[in-house]
Amino acid sequence: KQWYQRRVAITAGMAMNKFSSADDIRTFIEEQLTEGRKSDASAAAKQAGILAQGWCDSGCTSTTARFLEGIFGHMNGGGCNDASVFCGECQSRAASYFARNQLPCCVEKVVRKGIEAYDYVIANYSDALESYGAAVKGGLSVSGLAEAEAIRDRVVEEFSCVSEVYSANRPECV
Repeated sequence: KQWYQRRVAITAGMAMNKFSSADDIRTFIEEQLTEGRKSDASAAAKQAGILAQGWCDSGCTSTTARFLEGIFGHMNGGGCNDASVFCGECQSRAASYFARNQLPCCVEKVVRKGIEAYDYVIANYSDALESYGAAVKGGLSVSGLAEAEAIRDRVVEEFSCVSEVYSANRPECV
């Protein structure tokens, strides 16, 4: 919880330094929206709508709810009730649940689409993202930067553990 509160405080502080009004925020967003980005965002929204409709049509909500209830119940039984801590015992408990229960294929489809979208953004916007990162980095104090980097490192570590469990237990879906 403290980690999350610090992250929110850092983000809010950066926003307060850069933006002093709603017009500042609107102007910043409009400056970033090239025609290519608008087109990509429109295509992404269309694909998200198609994916959501397929989710509903296939009854995925109920299937996913049962799966999530099972895995979270299993993990909570081992004291894993803090979503910001996954590596270690919680990772082991999740892996043991996956050994007996397959991730629903409708969830796998959404995960795969998310990975494809991430890969697309990296391939097409990595230069812009690096530029934004440098601008944010330049606006932070030495202690703020150190804290932001520590948060980044922790998120990367935890995500790596989640990814390891997912990769080892990907369902074979048609």
